[in-house]
Amino acid sequence: MRFIETQKLNEYIESVDEILADQTLRSVYSKIENLTTASLQGFSIEGDREFLREISSVLNVIISIIAHPHITNKREEVVIRVEKAQQIDDEAFRRVMADSRLWKKHGAKMVPEEVYHYQHIDEIRIYENRFIGLLISIIDKELQKFSAFYLSKLPTLSSVEVSLDDPTVGEIIGEIDRLRRKSQFLMNTAFYREVTKGKPISRKIQPTNILLKDRLYCFCYRFYRKFVRYEDISDAKRDLRIYYFIHLLQEIKKHGYFLTPSNKAEDENRLLFEGLNFYLEILPASGENIEMTVMWRKDKTVPKTRHLLVFSPGGDERLTPDEIENKYADYKTVDFISLWELTASRGEVIAESIPEAALISHWLESKTSAAFVDRKIYEKYCPICRARDIEADENRRLCHSCGSEYVFCEVGSRDMAWFLSIGVPRKD
Repeated sequence: MRFIETQKLNEYIESVDEILADQTLRSVYSKIENLTTASLQGFSIEGDREFLREISSVLNVIISIIAHPHITNKREEVVIRVEKAQQIDDEAFRRVMADSRLWKKHGAKMVPEEVYHYQHIDEIRIYENRFIGLLISIIDKELQKFSAFYLSKLPTLSSVEVSLDDPTVGEIIGEIDRLRRKSQFLMNTAFYREVTKGKPISRKIQPTNILLKDRLYCFCYRFYRKFVRYEDISDAKRDLRIYYFIHLLQEIKKHGYFLTPSNKAEDENRLLFEGLNFYLEILPASGENIEMTVMWRKDKTVPKTRHLLVFSPGGDERLTPDEIENKYADYKTVDFISLWELTASRGEVIAESIPEAALISHWLESKTSAAFVDRKIYEKYCPICRARDIEADENRRLCHSCGSEYVFCEVGSRDMAWFLSIGVPRKD
């Protein structure tokens, strides 16, 4: 997510926080009509231009800092040859007298060949400069996100609604490219290479005297505090879950499901919905995920399926085959959702560049999709990708070509296929 989007998310969570505070899932659902669903995707070119101007200003300030950074003077003890020491203090002299390893015999005399010496070294890797190095890295990554975002908005020949000679998006891309050249220049400086050595500092920046009182450092610190709303990625995932959870409840209601009544205390933090073909059980698996169990309503012998939705602010999370087999083996599907796309566990894009409500609706529909089918043909051919690479197990079918899985159910005298998971067809 871009800084601007995380800023909107943070503001949205603050606006609904009072309504959601100390609420059970059922009480949240009872207030769902009162919760707004502002789009975080909405963007303003002028707002982005203003933000890029702020980045330009902070990069210029960082250039000034690098020219004359704060440093600390470090006192370091070394052993040097005696002829190189212009003078030694009393403490060093006493240590030389006590250390026989430093003495050599010259004729009848013993003379010191080496002495202890204290040298003073200018140390640039102070906390405040390491913060500046972190800020350079963050800004460069943010500019990469801006570049990818605006390249996706660049009109193409298929963009019939926008003319190709409209310079608006192109001007923004040009400005982003200019700023990226500047950030890349900063990342190639000796200052950046030195202050970013070793383990990076925590994103929870401590306001030191230099950050608060030095005009240049303070400018950078204020920029950081204004735009870096989530210093901990788990906080961003938690807030994104709340945001999409509200969307999911609203989409469940739009799809004709109704909440089943319950007086049990253990049901206060789970939601059981009943629809035309399915029962849905919604559980917050953790602070960063949502678990949904889907049950076929008309035949209890049909096995239920569990699905996990993981929230990915960066949109770049993936699972390894070992993680899928071991950690997430109990789930039929594990999908990742960001502000702009829905992806399968191994990174295959399921849906992208559509509104947030449409993304969560697509996820819901992909787990509750059923259709009347000609069983004779679809026992052999995949209804998703038409491949014949089908594995049969009683009423269940698994397509090894796209990964789709479906089960045949009888509805009256007709055959219906319930798609337990819908795969992504391979691109040849």
